[in-house]
Amino acid sequence: MTNSTADRLVDEYLTRLAGASQALSPDRRTELLAEIRGHIAASLSGAADADEAAVRTMLDRIGDPADIVAAAVENDPPEPPSVPGTQGRRPGISLEVGAVVMLTAGSLVPVIGWLVGVILLWSSGVWRRSEKLLGTLIVPGGPGLALLIATLPGGQSCSSTSISTISGQVGTTREACTGFVLPPALGIALMLFVLIAPIVVAIVLISRARARTAPAHP
Repeated sequence: MTNSTADRLVDEYLTRLAGASQALSPDRRTELLAEIRGHIAASLSGAADADEAAVRTMLDRIGDPADIVAAAVENDPPEPPSVPGTQGRRPGISLEVGAVVMLTAGSLVPVIGWLVGVILLWSSGVWRRSEKLLGTLIVPGGPGLALLIATLPGGQSCSSTSISTISGQVGTTREACTGFVLPPALGIALMLFVLIAPIVVAIVLISRARARTAPAHP
């Protein structure tokens, strides 16, 4: 077989190898091609008049280019591409911050503010379902709605009714009360819970969001 035929077979083989090695890094691709070229040259150095069958057998012995590249990728996987300017930056948690703000301070806008906070809360992919349920149910309506209800007129009202005797004289006086009034201590404790619990839950939610979006360090 002529040298031109051997060169053609080798060139075809190296072209296939170069195409398959695009998955490797530039340095590793150059190194791999140089290794295979050197191996082919060493195999052909002592067989200047090798026939076509011998060259094909030698190339088959080296291996299919796709298999060679697959082995190289397995031993030296390519690094994921990096985006300039993003290394070390923490993913934003603006959605999560907005959610806890609306669930607490935003609830001063009756109903609407708290509902916006609930929508943002459930739109986040950072918190678990249990944490979203906690943020929603700890104080439905938020502290703002509780303060609004506390300012409404209510409580217990009483009225007195006098009962007259047959002779026209005033007899007993009956007092009737309507409504419901909590004991002062229980009312204060309940109000403190309504005001403080959403803030505590908001702090916990923000802390967990920050921890889960922090960049991982090797």
